[in-house]
Amino acid sequence: MMDENETAPGKRRRLKVSHILIILLLICVGAFAIFRLSLKSKLQARIDAIRAAGYPVTCAELDKWYMIPENTENAAYTIIDAFSYYNEWDKEESKPLPIVGRAKLPARTEPMDEEMKVLISQYIADNNEALELLHAGAKIENSRYPIDLSAGFETNLPNLSEIRKAVFLLKLEAILHAENGDGKSAIRSVKSCFGIARSIAKEPTTISQMVHAACQSLAVTTIEYCINRIEPADEQLVKLIECVYNAELLSDISCAFVGERCMGISFFKDPGSMNPDVISGIPFRPLLELYKAIGMADSDAIIYLDIMDGYIKTAQLPVHQRLKAAKAIDTRLESTSQIHIMLHAIMPALARVNTIELRNIAQLRTARVALAVERHRLAAGKLPDALINLVPTYLDTVPTDPFDGKDLRYEKLGVGFVVYSVDHDLRDDGGTEEPSRKTKEAPTWDVTFIVER
Repeated sequence: MMDENETAPGKRRRLKVSHILIILLLICVGAFAIFRLSLKSKLQARIDAIRAAGYPVTCAELDKWYMIPENTENAAYTIIDAFSYYNEWDKEESKPLPIVGRAKLPARTEPMDEEMKVLISQYIADNNEALELLHAGAKIENSRYPIDLSAGFETNLPNLSEIRKAVFLLKLEAILHAENGDGKSAIRSVKSCFGIARSIAKEPTTISQMVHAACQSLAVTTIEYCINRIEPADEQLVKLIECVYNAELLSDISCAFVGERCMGISFFKDPGSMNPDVISGIPFRPLLELYKAIGMADSDAIIYLDIMDGYIKTAQLPVHQRLKAAKAIDTRLESTSQIHIMLHAIMPALARVNTIELRNIAQLRTARVALAVERHRLAAGKLPDALINLVPTYLDTVPTDPFDGKDLRYEKLGVGFVVYSVDHDLRDDGGTEEPSRKTKEAPTWDVTFIVER
């Protein structure tokens, strides 16, 4: 009887402990359920806000968002047709050629040797049909290549390499015309370089926008080469200025960020379906399922959408404010714990993309100002003492440097002049040109447009 009375309190204590453990477990389960619902609610709120702002969310929506007006001519088809006529020499044959081969162009003040000129002439003659179609396609305003963006990160973009080749070919043609003293034809080729670049100006992928910037850069360096060899008439300079100005108006990296965001959302919805060759660093499936179950995938997606929203807003700021804003976003990403595996696996180096875009704008602005300087020299018979002397006859205002917001710099040289931007390091190197090969003697440089005549 005594033993039964003694054991009863012990049983009650054990019963109370088990009840407490069950209650604690239920509290934990409830708290986790609330945590998961809260994450999903936050994620859905961000997605709803994107749609409310008029942007696509899914890759299928992105594919429909990237469109041209109905019943308009599509430059892409003419340019694709040109690719089919492109006669690319084999590696050994093209080796002595500049631009498409391994040979270097002569320096600004050096003449081109006859052997190189003959080779370029032959290459251009072999591609005459392709060039005529490229000139025709470059004149067409609207363009949409037949790509399927609903495939997300696995979207095939076969035309990008061909577009680069097309601009290389047009650059060679412009150089040949300049060497032959045919300014009018050289300018036509330059304008077509910009026209081909324009054909992917609104293509909403990061790689497309990097190719777009590269093509515009090629067009600017072509202008620089030609201006050092020919003296265009004022009306030709005006056409080039208009072309360069319009190219800057079309530069909009935000469309790439919009596309990147749609592809990211698609990835977070079903990361297991992603080809590991496309995105590396994704956990293997059992770990991935656990990662999703505990809410880490949703947490990563929320941080990702906030960062992408920041980049899109950065691309809409005045250009000289973008560098600082992009660096702040990049710092936030770098400070985010590495435990967010999927976030770090998917995030591209968008701060660098932003810097490349700013450098592209700097090249376009320095080219536009240099062409205005040439107009002044043509009319006055001498170089202006300062860029302010170009206002208002040749420029409405002196364009600002996209990196620091100050007026672009200008220096007279012993022969000619340089217009330059300080570049992303914000250091004024006095118009130092980027070397063809990086050396210790020139660790920093500016974005330059140089005329030495």
